[in-house]
Amino acid sequence: MDAAQGKLPSKQVVAGSSPVSRSTKLTGVPAYDKIADFYHLLSQDQHVGCRRREAEVVTVSDALTAYRMCARAEGKSPKTIEWVDSSVRLFTEFLGGDPDMGTITANDLRRFIIALQSSNRYRKHRYAKPQQEKLSAESIRTYARGVRAFFGNLHQEGFIDNNSMKGLKMPKSARKIVATFSEKELVKLLPQPNKNTDRGFRDYALLLTFVDTAARLSEIANLKVEDVDFDNVHLKVLGKVAKERYIPFGRKVAKVLLKYKLKHRPEPIGTDRFFLTVEGGALTAERIQKIIGEYGVQAGLKRCYAHKLRHSSSLLYLRCGGDAFTLQKQLGHSSLQMTRHYCELADADVRAAQLKHSPADRLHI
Repeated sequence: MDAAQGKLPSKQVVAGSSPVSRSTKLTGVPAYDKIADFYHLLSQDQHVGCRRREAEVVTVSDALTAYRMCARAEGKSPKTIEWVDSSVRLFTEFLGGDPDMGTITANDLRRFIIALQSSNRYRKHRYAKPQQEKLSAESIRTYARGVRAFFGNLHQEGFIDNNSMKGLKMPKSARKIVATFSEKELVKLLPQPNKNTDRGFRDYALLLTFVDTAARLSEIANLKVEDVDFDNVHLKVLGKVAKERYIPFGRKVAKVLLKYKLKHRPEPIGTDRFFLTVEGGALTAERIQKIIGEYGVQAGLKRCYAHKLRHSSSLLYLRCGGDAFTLQKQLGHSSLQMTRHYCELADADVRAAQLKHSPADRLHI
């Protein structure tokens, strides 16, 4: 069956549950030096920015070049650009070839969504084995949102006259319960590193920092020495969309971080990162994630990863009496929508405690 019948063409590749994990290497897309052509067109105008009618794109490959240029100039994060880029490439493969932007309609994206609903996870993936289960609704929604964001950005910047995806409703996805660790599980996890070694103490400092600050993996990995402020007891991190913020940490973390810096941190080699490898190089986010997973296995925990520690820390903060607005600021959320998930979990704790310790239920009346 062909693409018009709702199935992916044979060359279709679905990366897995997250489009961000796909490679950014393009096939059949103009080289990055084509961006210079767009800069030449834009330079003909007196106005500052990406908007310019003479630079109107024709094909999807042209549009991708234009999008990457504008997104990088605007300071969008590499992950955001990669997400949109990979989503559009997947959509283009579904359509076949390199179609003109003016020929693509909202119905094409609807057919793409339907085709993804029947696609298996990791189909033809270069590394992961194909799985029997289908792509999750959240993954399909993520791909679709990437395509819609692509068209919206191009229209806003004046590269296309009409946004054919405007008003298109995104597929619904099931609302999942945020995965967290209990206090007992965290108590099992934290003692796993051998604190008598430099490597073990570093790992202990990492785990404790995640639990105490609820910082993102990238934020901890990119911490510089100057970002750890012991006088004001906070971390300066660079969050999403290049937003800086301060995250306070407790006395126990302050003591552990200072001890790591003075006693267990090796001499750095060509880096100013705070957390280093034993050899003195920068400790990457991928390596930190692996470290967390390994200690999770040792502790007998299911699926131990950095973002789960972030969720757990957020919930513990509320359980200990913290307020949602302060938590929102600490997490770096632009709205209370995600923070509400933690509030709902904390409310569930209150209801469970009421059922267990209800004063009226304990009275023999």
